[in-house]
Amino acid sequence: YIHSQEGDMSLMHLVRRLNSAIADAERAGGEAGAAIEHTNKYYGLRLLRAGLFWVSTYAVSRGLLQLMPDADRNLRVLIALAPIPLFVWFLWIWMKGVAAMDELQRRIELEALAFAFPICVVILMTLGLLELAVPLNPDDWSYRHLWAMMSALYYAGLWRAKRKYE
Repeated sequence: YIHSQEGDMSLMHLVRRLNSAIADAERAGGEAGAAIEHTNKYYGLRLLRAGLFWVSTYAVSRGLLQLMPDADRNLRVLIALAPIPLFVWFLWIWMKGVAAMDELQRRIELEALAFAFPICVVILMTLGLLELAVPLNPDDWSYRHLWAMMSALYYAGLWRAKRKYE
C-alpha cells in the first residue's frame, strides 16, 4: 500500500511539473509572439520610411535629370547618384529585418527572391539581346525600368510563398 501511494505521489508530482512546464511554454510563446509582432511592426515602419525616402529621392532625381538636359555633366552625375545611398539604407534595413525573422519568414523571403531573381535575369538577358537586334524605346523598355520589374516580381514571389506556407 505504501509503495502504491508513493507511485501515485510521483505520478501526481510529474503531472504537476508537466502542467507547469506547459504553462511556462505557453507564456513564453505568448511573449515571443508579442516580441515578434513588435519587431515586425517596428521593422515594417522603418522599412516603409526608408522606402519612401528612397523612392521620393529617385523621383526627384529623375525629374531633375529630365528638366535639366543641358546642365553640367558633373551635376547630372551627382543628381543621378543621389538616390543610391538611400537605396543602400533601404536594403540594409530590409536585411536587418530578415535577420530578425523566424525560420518560416526567412524561408518565405528566400522563396520570394528565388522566384524573382531568375525571372529578372531572363528579362535582363532578353532586353540585352533585343537591344542588339532592334532599337528599343527607352521610355517603354529599358534597364531603368528593370528595378520596378524586379520589385513587382519579388512581391509576386512573396505572395506566392506566403500562400504556400501560411
